[in-house]
Parts: sequence; C-alpha cells; structure tokens
Amino acid sequence: MNKVLAIFIVFAGLIFTETSAQNKVVLLDISLEEKSEYLKVSPDIFANYREIVENQLGATLIINEGREVGREMLKKTDVLIVLSTLSGATVKKTRSANEINSIVNFVKNGGRLIFFTDEDRRINIKAFGANEIVNPFGMKFGNDLPMVRNVGAMSFVGEFIKGRYELPYSGSRELTGGTPISVMNAEGGHLHGAYVKLKNGGKLAAFGDTMVGLFIGGVKFEMPDGTSIVWKGKDNYQFMKELIGWMLEQ
Repeated sequence: MNKVLAIFIVFAGLIFTETSAQNKVVLLDISLEEKSEYLKVSPDIFANYREIVENQLGATLIINEGREVGREMLKKTDVLIVLSTLSGATVKKTRSANEINSIVNFVKNGGRLIFFTDEDRRINIKAFGANEIVNPFGMKFGNDLPMVRNVGAMSFVGEFIKGRYELPYSGSRELTGGTPISVMNAEGGHLHGAYVKLKNGGKLAAFGDTMVGLFIGGVKFEMPDGTSIVWKGKDNYQFMKELIGWMLEQ
C-alpha cells in the first residue's frame, strides 16, 4: 500500500508540475518592428523561441506583432520579452506612455522582463521607451560603444547561467547598473547584459545588443558588399534557454 501511495504522490506531482508550466505565458513583443525584419537576419528565430518556451520549458508562447502592451495584456503574462527594432531611423510607431507605465508596473508587481536594445542605427532609443522602462530599476542605456565587429560576448557563471557561454556580439550601446550577466569579448570588456531581482520576485534582464535575442549565433549573413560572415555565438541557444527558464521560475 505504501508503495502504491508513493507512486501516486510522484505521479500527482508530475501532473501538477506539468500543468503549472503549461499555465505560464511568455509574451514576445515585436510590435515596434516588422516581423520580416527579424526573419531576414535570423530565419529560425521564432521557431527557436517556440521550441524553448513550449517544447522544452512547457509554457505558452504568444507573439505580439502590433497590439499595445498594456495592463490587460500583461495580466495574462508571466514573462515579457521585448526585442529591439532593427531598422533604426524608420520607426513603425512610438511606445506610448501607457505601455511604458504598464511594463514598469508589471515588473514592480512581480513580473519578469527581458529587454533588448541595440545601436542607434537599429533603434530609436527614445521612441522605444528604453530608459523610461529600465531607469526605475537602477539601470541605464547610454550611447553607442565603439564598433568592434563579430568579437562575441561571454557570459558569467552565476545565479541562473550555468556556463561561460560564447554569445554573439557585433556592436552595442552602453549599459550600466544591475548585476552583470555577460560582457563584450574585446578590449574594454564593456557590459553586454545585466539583471536586477526585486524582493517580491520581479526580474529584469537588459541587454545593450539584441543579437543573442535573435538567436543569430552561428547564422551566416550576407554583407552589403557581397561578402559573407558567420556570427560568433555558438552557445546562443543554451544561454537563452537558461535565461528564459530562470524567468519562469517562482
């Protein structure tokens, strides 16, 4: 009888764990950029997000292509991932004050946010509402850093990242504040990504470059002059899996 009871308890626990995971929602926001722009540089980006979020972590992925990220949408969201725009000067729309306030309050109330920016040629930092979103948590995005092409970035072993992972990096903007996640793998060792964790469970991870969020590591890219390049970042996928997995944890 004890053996049967033990098996039942284990089985019930597995069902509860799976059900809890399936109830989690990851919202991927690309509402300030055309979806085609992401597919141009990383054809498998959305397939990779779906594989990690749904098939490996057991949550539900929702891709927001155009709706405002407001309070009602975030009520149904556990993790919000915001990708930088890629087309720079051509602004699809400006993030509204309502969106900014909703995202800030989402984190303050225990929500989890992964937030990617990039260089000025790819993002209008003001229209994106970047500093307005991260400043309340002691972080700040600055100006573009000197360009160093395809040098990669390296992660730190820490609270949720298990290895010294090679990540894609080819230019970014300055990021200050938070606990370092990763640094540029070149002279200066500038901060690439950092995070903050609130006492109530809220989490924010911010990046000055969006390449790792594009799953661009290892992707072959045709340059405007006709030459091709394979982006560094062989551990891109594993890094994102561990980052999103940590965000989904209680």
